[in-house]
Amino acid sequence: MTIGSTIGGVETDPVDISTLEFDVLWEHHHGDAQMPLVLRVPSPGRTDDERKRIVRAAWDGLASRGLGTPVDAHPGLTTLLSLLRKPDLEIDGRLWLGGEVRLLAAATGDQAVLAVLTNGRLALRPADATGLPRFALSVLPEAPAGPGQSITLPTADFEAAAKEAGKQEELAVALRERGVRASDAQALADMIGDIVRRGQYGSAHRDKWGRRVRAGRVISFFDTEAGRYLQVRRESEDTEPWTTISPASPRRLLQHLTELHDERPSQGVSH
Repeated sequence: MTIGSTIGGVETDPVDISTLEFDVLWEHHHGDAQMPLVLRVPSPGRTDDERKRIVRAAWDGLASRGLGTPVDAHPGLTTLLSLLRKPDLEIDGRLWLGGEVRLLAAATGDQAVLAVLTNGRLALRPADATGLPRFALSVLPEAPAGPGQSITLPTADFEAAAKEAGKQEELAVALRERGVRASDAQALADMIGDIVRRGQYGSAHRDKWGRRVRAGRVISFFDTEAGRYLQVRRESEDTEPWTTISPASPRRLLQHLTELHDERPSQGVSH
């Protein structure tokens, strides 16, 4: 049994559709409007006839599951899809959880949706407009904070050492050679073991002119067998970039993603 919500007066249950059905529905309801980049899927059909056959098959599949026809739209599905177009607030995620997972938590006014794309399927479910960070993180499997401590170092040193070190045990040496304190270098090398899951989250909002403004940074995480870690990069015009890696409890990860989501940078990436 699924648990639905009311969005804009419409009873809305979670919905699962194929990427082809998503492509056909998006074209039908939104025409040439661009899909959100993080959810962009191929639009097959090299000829008009081939495209027509593909579209017809997609609609047949949707209709067989009670998800609407070209002349009789499914209200709940249409509502969820509409929230993906030009949302006021959004959090996107690109994750590797044994396979690629892409997600978008999006809100317009007090209405919100969580869209998760994986294995050729798009899952849509109602979300809470005031809790987008929590919904975006709900996709992650549970994991405890890994052992270790918070380490901050110049991003250039960290990236150069990580590129040079072919193995975990070589990372501490490469960091020390770049002037990182020996105890910090070893602590960082101990935390970065064999990575089993990883990903990053970004955020964007609409400014008062309706332009999409993306936050100037992302937050990343990685999981080892020992637990979860947070990786945050910060920079400003008058300082070099710095990277912080620290154990990440669920509360700490939510705190950092909430801070990112709440940022309203005066300068960001506008679209």
